[in-house]
Amino acid sequence: NKREQTGVVLLKAMKLDVEPQNIIEFYELLSKAKEESLRINKPKISRYISTLDELHKVFILNHLWTTEWITFSSHIESRGVLNTLDALADFFHAQDSLVFLEQDFLDKLKTDFQSLSDNILNSTLSNELKKFLIKKVEDILTAIRRYHIDGTEGLKKAAQSLVSDLVMTEHKIKDTDKNNSLYNNAKGWFLAILLYIAPTPYDIIGAVPDIDGYWRPKFEELVAGQQKIEQIARETPTIQGVLEKSADVFDRQPQKNITGSAELKALPASKEEDSTKDIDNP
Repeated sequence: NKREQTGVVLLKAMKLDVEPQNIIEFYELLSKAKEESLRINKPKISRYISTLDELHKVFILNHLWTTEWITFSSHIESRGVLNTLDALADFFHAQDSLVFLEQDFLDKLKTDFQSLSDNILNSTLSNELKKFLIKKVEDILTAIRRYHIDGTEGLKKAAQSLVSDLVMTEHKIKDTDKNNSLYNNAKGWFLAILLYIAPTPYDIIGAVPDIDGYWRPKFEELVAGQQKIEQIARETPTIQGVLEKSADVFDRQPQKNITGSAELKALPASKEEDSTKDIDNP
């Protein structure tokens, strides 16, 4: 609906509640898009980035709650913005070879971490460790909810935070807690995510890849890796040691080549009918 308020259109597209304060997330995405684009090592990339700057300027100069979407959709269509975003996403992926998580993967991950939180709450772990682990699990659940905004970068940061904190404080953890199977289970999950998932550019750049041509993580692979890491955690006293022994649990090669030798598939250029459809039905 091109006559709808722009702010409403953007928040629906981002799967956020239609509340004025949430629109700040959109401006953060624009800033992240430019930041990520500047990392692309390609001649004359400034020409592509200028399209982002123009887009940002249009949104800054128009009030999102009083301006109809047609004002912005006209700019997007006339300036070929979607083609530029597709190209930037393609360049970024070719350079970093990162991953895109499907909704089914995220749903399963959310279910398992909600279950982990319940198990920790009802466990015999000390209250101090319970609070610490539940807070970190909540960080992961928040990152899952915000995946459409932050991509896997949020998941990676949440896992990194936990592992870093454990490295600094594990000497204070009681032996009874260290020997608790649930503690090792939790460590296995966080380390598995850290070793398995890398940030994706697609949510940041603003273009969705043709994921049939890219490596798509399988949740079952994550679970299998988590179980291996949990076993290593039972046999290894320090987080540093677990990390070193777990480095090869996940084969990183599939992320570089979909079938082992095939080159990464380029993103298709946006078609006029597709861009019109996206704008009419964000």
